[in-house]
Amino acid sequence: MLAAIANVSFWSPTAGGAGSAGARRPCRSRVPCRLHKQLDDFTTQLFIAYDFGDESGPVPAILIEKHAAGPEVRTHHRFGFFAEGDSDVSELRFSAGVTFTSITSTGCIVEAMVAVDLERPLGEFGAHAHTIHLERIDQLFLTDALSRLEEQVTVLCTMGDVPNRLGLDTH
Repeated sequence: MLAAIANVSFWSPTAGGAGSAGARRPCRSRVPCRLHKQLDDFTTQLFIAYDFGDESGPVPAILIEKHAAGPEVRTHHRFGFFAEGDSDVSELRFSAGVTFTSITSTGCIVEAMVAVDLERPLGEFGAHAHTIHLERIDQLFLTDALSRLEEQVTVLCTMGDVPNRLGLDTH
């Protein structure tokens, strides 16, 4: 299973991360990159449609992390924004990923999440961290895990009401 993700690399809008100078570094695996682009298109539409305030913006990335269960590949889209009258950054995160467990374990783990971490109450949410959506499925074969990951990203891309639930105005 590790060979299935060996060609995946970290990806961000620029080689140094969001906002830094540098050339694009392409994804080397088709499924994570396609799903990353799908979620990126969706979050970009949200950013255009809603007023997240000055000095805000989406920060997309594909993250690869090592966990005790095995390596994880995750498409992660974060909005950093300042709520009115707040000097601390609040975050809205859309993410989906798969953990590739060893062959002798119980299979792959797929997880999709929408979370918000607010420095002060906003919309229907109080201050602090909130999980708006979480779906986790364990014990999947690799092909089933990748199919389920595609389904989860599609579900995340239907959650266009989240900024409205935060009380953000539309443009």
